[in-house]
Parts: sequence; structure tokens; C-alpha cells
Amino acid sequence: MSNPDPHAQNMFVAAEGHLAEHMCQVQLLGLTLPRALELRALHSRHRPDDCRVHLQVAVWLWEWGSG
Repeated sequence: MSNPDPHAQNMFVAAEGHLAEHMCQVQLLGLTLPRALELRALHSRHRPDDCRVHLQVAVWLWEWGSG
């Protein structure tokens, strides 16, 4: 049996939890502005193509700022 592509799976974690600080291939739940800024700093050196958290935070901040 082959391993599924980790990019194709959805793992949801609380944005306030420690997993969001260390895992890149997760979907964030309950993101707030202060936490988005923290996670942006923590994942800032990751490429958006390789880090869902980096990309999700960037999109969330863009939508928050334009809303």
C-alpha cells in the first residue's frame, strides 16, 4: 500500500495550539489577528508552496485587511 500524498490530506488544528507553530501542512481553525501575526513570523522562512500555514495566514491577512 502506498502512502498518500501529504499535500492532498487535510489536517485541521487549532490556530492557538502548539501544532500550528511546528507543522506546515495543516489547516488552521479559529485564526485571530494576533495569532496570524505570530504564525506569520514563525513560518516566515518557509516557502508558501511548501507551507500551508504560511499561505493560509497570508491569505487570511489579505482578506482581513480588505474586508
